[in-house]
Amino acid sequence: MGDVWLVGLMVLVYVWFPKAAAQNLIKNPRDQKTEHTLLINEVNADSPGEDTSEFVELYHTSGQTARLDGYYLVFYNGNGNQAYKVLNLQGQVTNSRGFFLVGSSSVSPAIVIPKNTVQNGPDAIALYYGKGNYKEGMSVTSYGLVDALVHKTKKMDRADTLVRVLTPGRGAFLEDSTFRTMDESIERCRGADSQWIFQVAVPTPGTDNHCILTSQLNASAVLISEVFAASSSEEFEFIELQGPHSTELRDIVLVLIDGRTKDIYFTMDVYGKTSLDGLLLIGPARSKTPVDLSFPENVTRPVLRGGPNAIALYRGNSSSLVLGKVLPVTGLLDAFVYTSNEEPNSELLETLTPGRPAYKEQRHQLGNMSMSQCNCCSVTRDSLSYVLSRPTPGKFNDCPSKRFSQTLSFCLHVADCQDWLLKSEEILMTLVQALDESCSCGVSAAYFKEPKAACQDLGLVFTTLLTAKSEDQLSRLLLAFKTFLETPRVLSFDRRNITAESSCFKDLNVPDSPPGAPSEIPEETQETSVKVAQLLINEVNPDNPGGREDTEYIELFYTGRTRFDLRGYWLVLYNGKNSRAYRVLDLSGHHTDELGYFLVGSSAVSPAPMIRLPPDTIQNGADAVALYYSNTNRYAVNMAVTTEGLVDAVVYTSRRPEKAEQLVKVLVPGQSILYENDSHSPEDESLSRCHSLSAKLQSSFQVAMVTPLSENFCSSSSAPVPPAILISELCLTGGTNPDRFVELEGKPGTSLGGLSLVFFSGKEAKAQASVPLRGTIGATGLFVFALDGGHDGTNLTFKDISAASEGSSAIAVYSTSLIPGDTKATPENLVDALVYTCEPSTAGGHLDFLGPSYAVPCKDDRPLSLSRCASSNASAELQFAISDPTPGLQNSCPQDTFAVDLHLCLLTPNCSMWTQQHRRMLESLGRVLVSSLEEKCSCGISELYLQELNLTCVGSLVKVWGQVWARQPEQQRSIETWLQGFLASPHPFSVDGRVLKTSPECITPKNAPSVLHSDASFQGWEIALFVMGSLLLISLLVSLAFYFTKRYPRNYTNIEMNDCGEMAADF
Repeated sequence: MGDVWLVGLMVLVYVWFPKAAAQNLIKNPRDQKTEHTLLINEVNADSPGEDTSEFVELYHTSGQTARLDGYYLVFYNGNGNQAYKVLNLQGQVTNSRGFFLVGSSSVSPAIVIPKNTVQNGPDAIALYYGKGNYKEGMSVTSYGLVDALVHKTKKMDRADTLVRVLTPGRGAFLEDSTFRTMDESIERCRGADSQWIFQVAVPTPGTDNHCILTSQLNASAVLISEVFAASSSEEFEFIELQGPHSTELRDIVLVLIDGRTKDIYFTMDVYGKTSLDGLLLIGPARSKTPVDLSFPENVTRPVLRGGPNAIALYRGNSSSLVLGKVLPVTGLLDAFVYTSNEEPNSELLETLTPGRPAYKEQRHQLGNMSMSQCNCCSVTRDSLSYVLSRPTPGKFNDCPSKRFSQTLSFCLHVADCQDWLLKSEEILMTLVQALDESCSCGVSAAYFKEPKAACQDLGLVFTTLLTAKSEDQLSRLLLAFKTFLETPRVLSFDRRNITAESSCFKDLNVPDSPPGAPSEIPEETQETSVKVAQLLINEVNPDNPGGREDTEYIELFYTGRTRFDLRGYWLVLYNGKNSRAYRVLDLSGHHTDELGYFLVGSSAVSPAPMIRLPPDTIQNGADAVALYYSNTNRYAVNMAVTTEGLVDAVVYTSRRPEKAEQLVKVLVPGQSILYENDSHSPEDESLSRCHSLSAKLQSSFQVAMVTPLSENFCSSSSAPVPPAILISELCLTGGTNPDRFVELEGKPGTSLGGLSLVFFSGKEAKAQASVPLRGTIGATGLFVFALDGGHDGTNLTFKDISAASEGSSAIAVYSTSLIPGDTKATPENLVDALVYTCEPSTAGGHLDFLGPSYAVPCKDDRPLSLSRCASSNASAELQFAISDPTPGLQNSCPQDTFAVDLHLCLLTPNCSMWTQQHRRMLESLGRVLVSSLEEKCSCGISELYLQELNLTCVGSLVKVWGQVWARQPEQQRSIETWLQGFLASPHPFSVDGRVLKTSPECITPKNAPSVLHSDASFQGWEIALFVMGSLLLISLLVSLAFYFTKRYPRNYTNIEMNDCGEMAADF
């Protein structure tokens, strides 16, 4: 019997899951034991001449050697959107600094490609991970996508499909050949807001990108960039200046001053053109390194003296300065004072660099090092901006980078803490001086960024970001800092001795603090690396594909990356509907694995969880997972949500419209609920901690591939961050009503400075008006601008924003200054846009690239708005619907509460077109239904009111189902009246040129499906086959059972049975 059951089960599985199995192409990268990720770091697709120096540079964010098994590099042609070259990186490794180069032989790559291989654009380069069927000729896909860059070399080129699939929300990047006369590349950098950006720069294959933002460089002041003071006339001494690129410098004087006497001992006029990188090099005339401006021939070398010494740039000419005299006090552009041991003249310091100490050169300890400016590009007269580095004459300076960084904190035991809050700079200077004296590691203040101070019970918590030039240097500096504060240390501040140590919480008696985790510290000092490691929620997978829900799990992670005892910890699962616990797990008696991971999940999860849960235990949302620590409290099922003992929490949903406001308010106040978007991957996905190790911080998570009991797979190609400002509502009141307005939406307190509101209209889609914005988003997250008068202190002068009689109109927000009239619409600097028109049309228009066009009733005098509303489809983008005006209030949107079910049967001569062009016909039918409905009720209906609309066509019958949502009961009744009349009237109507009429003979099934079946869903024949197979299998099993019963009848003459016989008989 067992064999029969096995065969029957195999047949059933084969029948049931024919396509689901075929879809399983890419496995989760669980063997990838890296906490970092691989990125496309730099691309040079168009080099001068025959493209003999083109390359693609990948970078592993660990900054170390990493295996590239499982990665594919795919090159797409924008004409046809198919792969023209695919490179399998199996067996390849990055170099010791994390770089991997593919390119022409001239750049010494790991993989050599023929010249002119990388197309100029509009094309794309994509990086994938997994076992997908990546091959030349395949269509563009986001399946397994890790990173991508869509690029072009001509401004007007378009690559809409590549952008939509690979980099949604981020347009094709222009490799501007006019940037440099020789060559340029597209490099990845951190932008001003710490987000990844691409910019055109000097090619640096196989080395660090320079990442000086072009906007900063162009606005640069003329300053002293690098100084190398030689110890003999044989060494190459130089002074490097920096300014705007390709700019003529004139009327500038270089002045050298004796640091003891304050006297001028050398002057020379500075003139010449800065390089494309904004640099001008001054040095000896006859040297191996070419200079832009040479020292005079008759000057004694070395020109630069040892410290104390000073260098200054003045506006003017050298004839106005006399050697041996003191410095002038006017016309100073920049100055730098340095010394070895002896302190320079105090008056000289106050004149040249007020409030700043002299820079300690330390050549005797670290060898031949230059002094390099590392705060581009407008900080002047500040010795704290310099670091000791290897000399880089005529090139960008060798500076510490945030790429190699770690947040540090320590405690100062002070009685008057509030008085010290404004002394962050003085604290940092004292810390750096004491640390460098302790370790002799050449560290300076420029290694430390973003100093912050906050008061705590026992003193002042000081936090700063330590940066370095490499992973190795960062490790050495972190060790030096840890050693420096191993025991309390007395530091001198303003002639007062203050004790500094690693934590302000060391002596606190807090019995319920988690082991190794200090009490809560102020928000501004979170994410400190010096504090002891902590236990965090690392990954949550509450929703699995299909209906089984047997691979859901919660992963915890101990940041100390070692075995960790979970005594005193509790895991609590909350229901978002009543904000009460529905499952409580006491973790005492358990411990993490050797790498710090702990898994709670269903039995089908692999690797096996430490605590197993029944299938479908973890609710899909809107719900929450919370981690607590307490030696005294006991947490119980059905308890109300609490923060007592709270260590970490995640509030999530898998359905975008659902909310859990009370859970958010208590567990993660002021933040947004996380959305586990199941469209991220055709397989399973999870909410993975990727962006920080901060507890109770929702932004630390992103949707990613599932990786239970291993490092999270944090791809840079996660869903793009939505713009900070969105258009929420546009009021288009007709007639003589003057109350037109635009409502913007954003995070409360967001500044509108630097943004412009632009109105486009007409066939040519030219700017009719443009107004710079000012002010900030209010506490409600909304800001309303009256277009014909003042509101919120802003007076906009758009006299008419009605939809154009011909073509489309649009209102747009740009992150740029005023746009001149008659300027055509452009996607550059676009923040958000809303396109609208009087007559809906399927034909393309000049404003299509700004977004979909929404039809509005232009002949109606009623007040109406286009309001941003959510679709019932959680994976759909937000759209606009016609609504009543609601300035400064929540938008009036259609709701499922007032839904009217839609079941129609329509007669058509031929079904072929309906099945072949399903999507287009569905959209056309939707427009016709909306038009008929609006014509009947005049109640402000648009296409967004149709939800889950779908159709099938068999023979000559089109079956349509879905819902029509309404804003209020009155509108719902109007829709119901229209539907009754529409069904009762068999009059024909046209859809996309095809005549239809309602069929009263059709009986619509009561439970019509609400969504279109995807390729992986059951089709009708599959369901029928499954039912038939099941019936046949049951018949077979019954027949076999009957056969065995007749073939082997029981022996009733034997009354005594052994145990096995009794068990078999019972069975």
